[in-house]
Amino acid sequence: MKQYIAYFRSWPRKSPSRVEINTQETEVARFVTYNNGQGQGRIIAEYTDRETKLRGHRPELAKAIEHAIRSEATLVIAHLGRLARNVPVTRMLLESQVDFVCLDNHDIHRRSIHVIANVAEEETRKVSDRAKSALAAAKERGVKLGSADPRLWKGREHLRGTKKAIAAAAKKKHEATRNTYAFLMPEIKARRERGETLPEIVEWLNQQGRTTTAGKPFTQTAVWRLIDRYLGKEWLGNIKKRTQGSKVKRAS
Repeated sequence: MKQYIAYFRSWPRKSPSRVEINTQETEVARFVTYNNGQGQGRIIAEYTDRETKLRGHRPELAKAIEHAIRSEATLVIAHLGRLARNVPVTRMLLESQVDFVCLDNHDIHRRSIHVIANVAEEETRKVSDRAKSALAAAKERGVKLGSADPRLWKGREHLRGTKKAIAAAAKKKHEATRNTYAFLMPEIKARRERGETLPEIVEWLNQQGRTTTAGKPFTQTAVWRLIDRYLGKEWLGNIKKRTQGSKVKRAS
């Protein structure tokens, strides 16, 4: 008895090009019956991928291919559609050497998939080139593209420049943090040179009433981050042993 692995694709409800799963199931069952006679073919497993915006992200297809190879079964793809132009998908089918059939396009099979892969890759490149040329020509005509187009902001003009404002605010906050801690770093450095540990520095800071930029008492983690960011990693670890080792070397 010949065995088959069925592969379906599930579209979002709002997609105008979606093909219902039950329709795909009917087509696969009809194909198996027509090609093998009643009871002569058997579907041993079914896999369904949910369509997403991630290009080439077909985890269930990979599982279906692996199962078909392991079981020496034929992979039945109910609806390949535009995936025929998806290079990662066509490469996956090409490299696996699995026996498969596409019910919506019987011209696509193991012996022709390499042609489809090459055509898909070339078509993808041409689409990209055409889009770049069209955008360049529009820009030369004085057309404003992207966020420069005022029509993009119609009804939400108050949001224009938000991205730049957020970046500027983050930069300002970073500079304020650096200035806040700037006067502490020379003393922290001196204490590390004397061999003080992080807990000892934390205790000193809190006794002095110093707080972080969030207004909270210093912790060992906070001091570790300060030293790492403003003094460097060489000021972390056991400074006392390091300084003692250097003294011994100088004495010898």
